[in-house]
Amino acid sequence: MNKYCKLLSLSMTAVLIGGIGFTAVIPETAAASFTNYITRSGDTLKDGTAAFRFTGSNAPLLLRAWTDPDEITDAIRSAAESGIDVLRLYPFEVKMAADPEGTPRHVMGPGVYNEGAFKLFDKILQLANQYNVRLIVPFVDSYTYIGGTADWAAFRGLSSGSFWSDPTVKQDFKDFISYVLNRTNTLTGVPYKNDKAILAWQLGNELPSTDAWVTEMAAHVKSMDANHLLADGNYVFSQGIKTNSLNDANIDIIDPHIYKGEGDLVSKLTEWRNTTAGKKALIIGEFGNYSSAEVSQLLSMVQSNGTVGSLYWGTMFHHKMGGWHFPSPGNWSYLRYPGFASGDWAYETAIINALRSSAYGYKGLSVPAWPTPAAPLLFPSDSVHTLSWQGVSSAALYEVERAVSAAGPWATVSSGVKDDVTTPRHHTFAVPIFDDTTAAAGSFYYYRIRAKNPAGAYSPYSNVVGPVKSASVTIVDNGGPGYSESGTWTTSSLAGSYGGSSRYSNSAGSTATWTPVIPVPGYYNVYVRYPYSLSSATNAQYTVFHNGLTDTIEPIDQTNIANGWRLLTTAYFSGGGTEYVKLTAPGNGTNHYRADAVMFEPLAFGDGFQNNSSSNWTALSGSWSVVDDLSKVLKQTGTGVAETRGGAVYTDLSLTAAVKAYDKPAANASSGLVARASADFSDFYLYRINYDLNKLQLYKRVAGVFTQIGEANFTANPGSWNLLRLELKGNSIKGYVNGVQKISVTDSSLTSGYIGLRTVGQTAVFDNILVSEN
Repeated sequence: MNKYCKLLSLSMTAVLIGGIGFTAVIPETAAASFTNYITRSGDTLKDGTAAFRFTGSNAPLLLRAWTDPDEITDAIRSAAESGIDVLRLYPFEVKMAADPEGTPRHVMGPGVYNEGAFKLFDKILQLANQYNVRLIVPFVDSYTYIGGTADWAAFRGLSSGSFWSDPTVKQDFKDFISYVLNRTNTLTGVPYKNDKAILAWQLGNELPSTDAWVTEMAAHVKSMDANHLLADGNYVFSQGIKTNSLNDANIDIIDPHIYKGEGDLVSKLTEWRNTTAGKKALIIGEFGNYSSAEVSQLLSMVQSNGTVGSLYWGTMFHHKMGGWHFPSPGNWSYLRYPGFASGDWAYETAIINALRSSAYGYKGLSVPAWPTPAAPLLFPSDSVHTLSWQGVSSAALYEVERAVSAAGPWATVSSGVKDDVTTPRHHTFAVPIFDDTTAAAGSFYYYRIRAKNPAGAYSPYSNVVGPVKSASVTIVDNGGPGYSESGTWTTSSLAGSYGGSSRYSNSAGSTATWTPVIPVPGYYNVYVRYPYSLSSATNAQYTVFHNGLTDTIEPIDQTNIANGWRLLTTAYFSGGGTEYVKLTAPGNGTNHYRADAVMFEPLAFGDGFQNNSSSNWTALSGSWSVVDDLSKVLKQTGTGVAETRGGAVYTDLSLTAAVKAYDKPAANASSGLVARASADFSDFYLYRINYDLNKLQLYKRVAGVFTQIGEANFTANPGSWNLLRLELKGNSIKGYVNGVQKISVTDSSLTSGYIGLRTVGQTAVFDNILVSEN
């Protein structure tokens, strides 16, 4: 089944934020956890002398060129803690002609491979060994969501069908396979072909392959890697199980896929088992879109008829900026461990429990309680209304505590917070999970959290964040003063509605308008709120009228970042009662456009570039302009050093901005933030990502002389977003990336100045630049 079309965002460019840097592991100390390679005897698999059978899952977002190392850890650890010990990855990515500038792929052209993307695969293998999870790894996709067979042929100017027959294209693909098998993991020192965490390689995903091609490629794989099993990749649903694959000594595994509506479950499983019996190991490589009862039926039948294993489609992991990667496929749900009520419309919790029961059943074990979660990571924050954190495996709920001192005493603000927020892949800012509505305006608070598993076991406490000032905000709620409508609207009482209710419309042209009374002219973060619902619209149109200007916001998917405050833009409001936020419903007759509340929160300075202007910035060098990169961003395309100045003169501040580099052609190619700068930038602090050296670096420049004052390792991939944050308070300077503190130093050389942006030797884009003075 062409199920991946329900995950179309995968084909969009790698605008998703990229890796928090991981630390290198000394090869000599990276002990593998597996004793044996998995081998085959007839139609059975063996781990040493013991039969090897399993219940596993597909992890379609894991082997991506943009996935963050912390996200990789969450995905593999979550599977292991649930009892799932086999994951099937989605194939390696291939550059497509339609890829926007800066899109990272594993394969950028014949013989041209992306080292940064492969270092992420190094991390996957390292963690798979650490958590005792086996991997099935396909070489290529038959579709074009992430690049596939047609794109290999297109490298040589040939049609898609040439992939199976053209000698040059076939050699290109063989060379790639050779590169993969012979690559040595930079974190463990183990060549991929010697890594026991790999259960099997697979020729590809749902391939319309020819027998001759399968025979040739299978022989090529086995000629270099006799350690690992090899799965055929042909599309059984359309082609059937091929006799050629059953007879080919180099093919070990047949893996048909089945989804509801693709034939009778019982008859198909029986047919496939009978066809492969005594010849090849049979794995149900994908199954999904079934009720929990049907999933249990499939798992039971697989266990009883001798099929080696089965892999559910599919499971997701926490998003590095809070919430979850959780794209809805429409008719059924991906799974998030340990399961949430918000996914139980598609039997999420019940299916997870069925998979766990089956996985432990193969081992002859009863299902244990979920393990105690690790300590979550609380992100730094400038607002009590938008607290956010990086979730942890096995966590069902989180408890939020507050104090007026970093040492306590602590009081519980809420004990039942869920992080089941769906976060877009390309999101560049921390996702609000908790709103401390009881915080007193003007007060300063410290926060910490802890996670709780389904059995009630608590994690250790997170890091402490603060002091966070509770600013006076302006909120306009539906039905209250400042709210107006046109067209047809209906009241909703969905959970997550601010004030207990919200409004919805699916009538084309309906509008909802929030007109605030701005108390003091200045910059404000504009947040919108709407409740979560599968029936919400994915193309809500917002406009913001402020200071005589109208900003048109990119269409908002209201199934994402729901039940909390979503940052829409940052803009200057002059006051006077004529400024507003407007939601317009384009209307499609089905999905609901949801109007709830809008919050205006003051800050020192901010620019999301939604007005399509760089007027807040003074370019000192380089070439700076506002462009589209899924949203409006500030882009620098000049060579050499490029600098631009913004804001006013600040003393103590936090400066936050999302940054993405498109390339790293030059030595010390870098992009970053500037603070406490003189007007001509002869003096400043600079916090940057060095893409050439894979470092985070903190510099001071005094009278034109650079001095490095801090550094940390960081795997920096062009094409991936990273959220940089620089905090300056007195002589204390702290640098963060994606919510994680990486550098902390003291320096008193500079006390105040402007903010700015700086690149060296590369094209880069910046978004969501915010300044708070605390």
